[in-house]
Amino acid sequence: MTDSLPFQFDEIGYWSELKLEIVEKYGAAYTAAFKGAPRLKKYYIDGFSGAGAHLSKQTGELIDGSPVRALRVTPPFDGFYFIDMNPHKTAYLQKLCEGRINVEIHTEDSNTFLVHELLPKIQFRNFNRALLSTAEQFRATVAE
Repeated sequence: MTDSLPFQFDEIGYWSELKLEIVEKYGAAYTAAFKGAPRLKKYYIDGFSGAGAHLSKQTGELIDGSPVRALRVTPPFDGFYFIDMNPHKTAYLQKLCEGRINVEIHTEDSNTFLVHELLPKIQFRNFNRALLSTAEQFRATVAE
């Protein structure tokens, strides 16, 4: 399956695999913390989403990336924004997310998109919150 793709999955090591598990668990804790606030909209933003899957350096197997893990968080996020500059990877991710109406995938520079388009829409005063995941870190963020 992966041999015919126009890109290669990123290979990740043990620490990155651990980070993915933490992101998934933190996402569940994050959404659970707001469970009693039905007016509040919770968004998951991945600024370097990639294809939604990686190759494990340890096993050589395909493993779920942060977008796929965020999609299965319970209680769920209300919306998802996945951003990557590689059009082949975002096309692959688009196939993984088929049928989901609460997912937006953007092929562009995440810094520009976040600052100029997305974060101005996710306003604290409008009862919006976002969990932002990047390649370097993940953190809860609120646009004010």
